[in-house]
Amino acid sequence: MRENYLSTVEALVQALEAKDTYTSGHSERVGKLAVAIAEGLEMSDDKIQSLKYAAVLHDVGKIGVSENILNKEGKLLDSEWEIIRSHPVMGQTIIKSIKFLFDIGQVVRHHHERIDGNGYPDGIKGIEIPLESRIIAVADTYDAITSDRSYRKGSTHDEAIAELKRVADTQLDPEIVEIFCKVVTNEMIERTASTEPGQIAFIV
Repeated sequence: MRENYLSTVEALVQALEAKDTYTSGHSERVGKLAVAIAEGLEMSDDKIQSLKYAAVLHDVGKIGVSENILNKEGKLLDSEWEIIRSHPVMGQTIIKSIKFLFDIGQVVRHHHERIDGNGYPDGIKGIEIPLESRIIAVADTYDAITSDRSYRKGSTHDEAIAELKRVADTQLDPEIVEIFCKVVTNEMIERTASTEPGQIAFIV
């Protein structure tokens, strides 16, 4: 049964990575970082397992977004940005159709909410945002900052940590940022280098 679950998740990740060049390896890295945070918070094994699925699938809604928009190098038009902002809701829709993933739909929906209520899609704030979504938001932000893009080189670990601290209490949950800074070190980042794109073998 677990092998079937893993195959389903990997298929979704591979479908996403085939469309979005940035996502290659991103899903797995966010998953590993989210798990490190969860372990630092001493979450139960069951909750960590559920978080793993949510973390690697947090951007699955981008499957429904045009490749031209996903891979556009210039500034997005307002209409294109609105389409991008719809991906958490699209992700929830995709996940709700898969029985064993149903419970993580809300987590995926809210991973772009902000602690101050200025996020999307629902503008909820603080502890209204599911804990798992707040964890993924920190992991996702860190990986976005440190990843190379066509228009810029990724920041260093120390630079990314400084930025996480800067946006704590507005964009990100400050308590989760604090845990992240304790458990995620340069050495850990080096040890958790991505496997082949689309593979998420750390989910066992």
